[in-house]
Amino acid sequence: MSQPLYPRRPKRRAKKKSRRLALLILLLLVIVAAVAAGILIYRAQHSIIKNELGLRNVQVEQSLLQTGGAFYTYESADGNVTASVGIDVSTYQGTIDWPSVKAAGVDYVIVRAAYRGYETGKLVPDDLYEQNIRGAADAGLHVGVYLYSQALSEAEAEEEADYLLGLIEGLPVDYPVVFDQEEYTADQARTDGLTGEQVTRNALAFCRRVYDAGYIPMIYTNNDWATTMYDMEQLDHYPIWYADYTTAPTLTGGFAMWQYTDSGQVPGITGPVDLNLLFLPTA
Repeated sequence: MSQPLYPRRPKRRAKKKSRRLALLILLLLVIVAAVAAGILIYRAQHSIIKNELGLRNVQVEQSLLQTGGAFYTYESADGNVTASVGIDVSTYQGTIDWPSVKAAGVDYVIVRAAYRGYETGKLVPDDLYEQNIRGAADAGLHVGVYLYSQALSEAEAEEEADYLLGLIEGLPVDYPVVFDQEEYTADQARTDGLTGEQVTRNALAFCRRVYDAGYIPMIYTNNDWATTMYDMEQLDHYPIWYADYTTAPTLTGGFAMWQYTDSGQVPGITGPVDLNLLFLPTA
């Protein structure tokens, strides 16, 4: 007996299944593309800013820190990152013998160039900032600068950046320009009660101004402010200068420079001085 011509429904069902499978694959591809795009956008927003030093925030392998000499030293296990020794100074260090500092093995200095008064809010230059910048550069050190901030708003942070940029114009500054806002504990300050959200916006406003001016912006913080004040995720595309006076510094997201003591001794400087390591790519 001949087969009937009508039983073709299974083929139609197969076509429907194929279409559903194709739609499902297409939907998955759209989801994967959206996730990939989100990752790229996040990385673009949170990747470290381009800078001529190649600075990035790194996680220090603590077992590789060498702490026995006059200065700490460090080199990563893969040899791609090495630490450069530096100091930071202000008028409190007095007149400095910069050739002696250089001869002792110091590579760079971060000079306090200015500060905002914690009561008056007035912007004031450090008494010795120009002398320190020129003296250090003439001795062969790299020079960065910082401003001690008491900004209440983004507008004041931008004012601080502009003031600092005006002070260093024409001076040999080739290392980071640093925003230093921290709690003033010696007395009541105009910034008492400032929120973490606001100080984060202040740091961003300062850094954008500095970056647009062609310098490398950097943000100074300690563990207290990194955990209770700053939104570090918003700041993680800028190099971080981290103060932690231990031999085991840790900070989520890492840091580009580490202030490891405030009681260092360096030939050419009378009294204690802060010591730092800057983590630089070897390439």
